[in-house]
Amino acid sequence: MEEAMIVKVRGIMSYITLIVFLILLILSCATTGVNKYQPNIFSTKQELELGARFAKEIEVQSRLCAVQAVNRFIEELGQRLVNVSDRPDIPYHFKIIDEPDQINAFALPGGYVYVYTGLLKQADSEAEVAGVLAHEIGHVVARHATERLTLLYGYRLGVSLLLGDDPSEIKKLVANLFGTGGLLAYSRQNEYEADKLGVKYVVRAGYDPKGMLQFFQKLKILQQHEPSKLEQLLSTHPPISERIKRVKELIQQSRTTNGKMGRVKYQMIKSLIP
Repeated sequence: MEEAMIVKVRGIMSYITLIVFLILLILSCATTGVNKYQPNIFSTKQELELGARFAKEIEVQSRLCAVQAVNRFIEELGQRLVNVSDRPDIPYHFKIIDEPDQINAFALPGGYVYVYTGLLKQADSEAEVAGVLAHEIGHVVARHATERLTLLYGYRLGVSLLLGDDPSEIKKLVANLFGTGGLLAYSRQNEYEADKLGVKYVVRAGYDPKGMLQFFQKLKILQQHEPSKLEQLLSTHPPISERIKRVKELIQQSRTTNGKMGRVKYQMIKSLIP
């Protein structure tokens, strides 16, 4: 009789746990970034804490750019875009990873954005770099990272594992989530949404959105001649040809006829990149 009662109580507790989990998902759906109805069990506070932990590990493993003029340029450009974004109320951090052969950029949860020197060397204008940063800001605005983590780990593991106190676990997670072909590779829908937001923020900040298109077109040419240089980028993003088509449509929809390219200033900055 007593054992039956224990089993019954456990069943009730499991049911209550499930109900609580579903309620949390529903509540989180109502407060998630731009795409309002995606499950996300992380509060903004937890997202910021998680991003800080991931950023610390990324920066332990990486060599950051030491040229202050270049760092300042990227930080100021990034903040200019943040100010016209749909989520300017959290702190953003823009850092450069000194890897000349790596053509990529990525965003961690909570507003940590990283761009590689290899990508900066491929660009020829402020508008091109603005397009890259605006795309990554779009991921932060839409909270794509924590949505993806919610899908990967769920509520039970999510908060306890990702916000636990074991540094070795964070190190493993960073490798698994952000390495080549990592688990945090976004869906096509996520990438297209980030491109859409990116075009919007570039236009709002006064830049020519064609800079974003021009950069993709450069990558397309590079893919044809030196595909190995784009291995990591292509492992976590939709095909470049698809993105070119999509961005062309977004630019047409924006009906923007002018905007800043910033070629002269950027060439000065580019010459300082090691």
